[in-house]
Amino acid sequence: MTLAERKQREKEQRREHILHAAERLFFSRWYDDVSMDEIATDAELSKATLYLYFKDKESLFFAVVNRGTRILCSMVKEEIKRAGGNKFGLISEIYGRFLNEYPDYARAYFYFRSGRFDLSRKHTLSTDAQEALALGNTLLEMILSSIQKGIEGGIVRPDVNPVVVAVLNTLVADALLNMSPDLSKILEDHEITMQQFLANVADLMRHSVMTEVGNEHH
Repeated sequence: MTLAERKQREKEQRREHILHAAERLFFSRWYDDVSMDEIATDAELSKATLYLYFKDKESLFFAVVNRGTRILCSMVKEEIKRAGGNKFGLISEIYGRFLNEYPDYARAYFYFRSGRFDLSRKHTLSTDAQEALALGNTLLEMILSSIQKGIEGGIVRPDVNPVVVAVLNTLVADALLNMSPDLSKILEDHEITMQQFLANVADLMRHSVMTEVGNEHH
């Protein structure tokens, strides 16, 4: 290994170390209650060193969000590859799994998309923020492609607009990530588990767009 390669590896390792420290704080106390000073202290680095890797708290948070977005995108890719055009309500199920298996990343991802940050200024956003946005578009394109294949295969109704279905699925998924405590309590009071709820949502989404043939194949 050359000296340049060793320095690059050390830089990447330090960046990961900073991200781990930021995650611990963001996930335990949330974004607005965490300062760069605290992240530097937790990472056992000087604040000056921290700023060599991340220009501000926002860009550091976006890097954490991007970690979670990569996980979510990987989950969707794997499920679409497995299910093909034969499973709808798919994104609701996967977002539900994402919420159950990676709740902190899920909260961060929703907060990123909630309007709290100005994501329209793409040319000034960090690389991580731009990648997270690009992955979000990739997710939508994968859903669109899957729906189109379902139409071509006679599984999805031909009068269905793939864009409308994809956006609706995404809206439902966002709502699942941000379910209010009172609604969660209603499910609990009626002895409906989150897994059961997600399965029912997926069925509703599926039945709304699939042909009789598609439902028979489900």
